[in-house]
Amino acid sequence: MKAIKDQTYYEILEVSPAATSKEIQKAYERAKETFHVDSVAIYSLYSEKEVKEIEEAVEEAYRILMDESSRRSYDQTHSRTLGEQPPEKPSETQVASREKRAPLSFTDLSFHAEMKRYRGSELKQLRERMGLELQTLSKETKISLKILESLEEESFDKLPALVYLKGFLKSYAQCLGLDPQKVVEGYLESMGESKNK
Repeated sequence: MKAIKDQTYYEILEVSPAATSKEIQKAYERAKETFHVDSVAIYSLYSEKEVKEIEEAVEEAYRILMDESSRRSYDQTHSRTLGEQPPEKPSETQVASREKRAPLSFTDLSFHAEMKRYRGSELKQLRERMGLELQTLSKETKISLKILESLEEESFDKLPALVYLKGFLKSYAQCLGLDPQKVVEGYLESMGESKNK
């Protein structure tokens, strides 16, 4: 196995050079979970120093690949290492969402990795940071705009029955590359707290 310093950003995150931002987000979350200092899986495999190096490499790879212009320059300077294959042309939806996306900050986006509960406002913030329009999310998940808006605004009285709500939350989470179970549990917990006030 190559040393972390000899790997491309795509190899570090274990994604293809044609990966979408959603796939990169998912890979980043997986890497953060795997190479966390307290992770039992890596306890005997790496020293604390090596884990720190890997974490830093993962953060840098994520930061570069999630920013369109940084990723383009990286791809141009590493075309030999990447096999001279230019990434596949992104869809119109991806291009539109990348153009509208606010500049990304790694620290802003990583907040959800340690988040215990996914409230509607946090889900909305994360979706916007990823440059995903609500209309696009509605098309991908087949969930009506009104329900998505009610979900994000935490208008609990406008949400459907619990069985449907869980399904909608799972679809929303999968579309953003989040853990569906954590999102459902966290959202329902927040919902319960609000109703008890």
